Amino acid sequence: MKENFVILSDSYKFNHFAMYPKGTQNVYSYFESRNGAKYPTTTFFGLQAYLMRYFEGVVVTAEDIDEAEIFSKAHFGMDNFNRTMWERIVSVHGGKLPLRIKAVPEGMSIPISNIMMSVEVTDPTLDEQGNTLYAPLTNFCETILTHVWHASNVATISRDVRKFMERAFSISVDFDQNFLLDFMLHDFGFRGVSSVESAGMGGMGHLVNFMGTDTVIAIVYAQRYYGAGMAGLSVPATEHSVMTSLGEAGEFDMYVKLIEEYPKGILSVVSDSYNITRVLTDYMPRLKDKILARDGKFVVRPDSPRFKDDTAAKQILWIVQELEKVFGTTLNKKGYKVLNPKVGVIYGDGLSVEEIKEAVKYLVENGYAASNCVYGMGGSLLQKHNRDTQRSAFKCSAQMRDGEWVDICKNPLDKSKVSKKGRLKLVYDGMWNNFVATVPIDDPREDIMQVVFENGELVKKYTWEKVRENVKL
Repeated sequence: MKENFVILSDSYKFNHFAMYPKGTQNVYSYFESRNGAKYPTTTFFGLQAYLMRYFEGVVVTAEDIDEAEIFSKAHFGMDNFNRTMWERIVSVHGGKLPLRIKAVPEGMSIPISNIMMSVEVTDPTLDEQGNTLYAPLTNFCETILTHVWHASNVATISRDVRKFMERAFSISVDFDQNFLLDFMLHDFGFRGVSSVESAGMGGMGHLVNFMGTDTVIAIVYAQRYYGAGMAGLSVPATEHSVMTSLGEAGEFDMYVKLIEEYPKGILSVVSDSYNITRVLTDYMPRLKDKILARDGKFVVRPDSPRFKDDTAAKQILWIVQELEKVFGTTLNKKGYKVLNPKVGVIYGDGLSVEEIKEAVKYLVENGYAASNCVYGMGGSLLQKHNRDTQRSAFKCSAQMRDGEWVDICKNPLDKSKVSKKGRLKLVYDGMWNNFVATVPIDDPREDIMQVVFENGELVKKYTWEKVRENVKL
């Protein structure tokens, strides 16, 4: 069902058309990650999907306006609906939004406290009495446009793990195995989010850095909004409903059944439905010949701690060492031990970024290559963060009256919330701010931001390949 764009905003924004100074022709607002964000840079991603889904083409009709007016009167108990603006958008602009949106390239990581997107209207016309007409549209759209925080957060978190993995690989993994980097973090987050759209948008944010995912809708979104091919991959894997099918007494028989039914490729088996120690010290020796005979990798997947105060790092090292006893290891060119390629480990029980880093570090410190264990994240990747994680904010910094732009800003006692003044651009600056700087619009340097949306049309589109290329910059 198509959402009515005329009510896709916060309630209080319905009233602002009557609150701006008389003759306000335009409102200019920008989006940034404010100082105090968790990560020093934000990977900007997901805007194109929102523009295609909610902004592109004819998005306002006469029927939408009638429905919204009825809704507004009932919601507020009074008539304060901006019918004039919406009717003009239909009659003058054909139902397309008279907006110009500029943004940094999707996938690019921007140091915090820098502009990443700007929004303004393209038609500064006033009504016949000189009253504000289209200007309120800018901040009416704040609600939906700010949703880009979620995919950007996930891309930022995922990129942070990727950068750490790259460092660990440079220390402990041979160069010819670097292709494994694309699969070192797997997205298990579909069930842990609040909606299909959250899974699709957030899941895409992960896929700009890695290719391992079980969040299928993220792949669909990448194809739908960025023209991707197969953006994510997965493998056959069990769950507890499978491993407990024959009861505890039949668990070993289930292992035999799975190995025989999946003689090729990667097979991931959840291994702690009952007793993971038994699996590693009893089942693995008995299954050794069958596992070695497979044309692929048998992966052990723990799903819970073994005892109170057990950590992911400790359990992963223990599993790797137990597999080493049965299947052996080799020493790579960098002097780190690598498990027999017939076996591997994946761990994904409620892991945070910090726990993943601790586990990788613990493996390497104990002489094992970082590639011996793959990691999975669910809620912590797609859900256990919010708009304040990167302090995502959309603020007005300039307004046009009488054909002149007036700089405005907020300057509260909480100085972390001071906003920027004026119309802005982002430029390369080798002296400050990690090589980029936010400067006034009249600065002579070229703007990194580009117009991506104007008057209902996407004028700049990014391919999936280009986004992944930008992430690596």
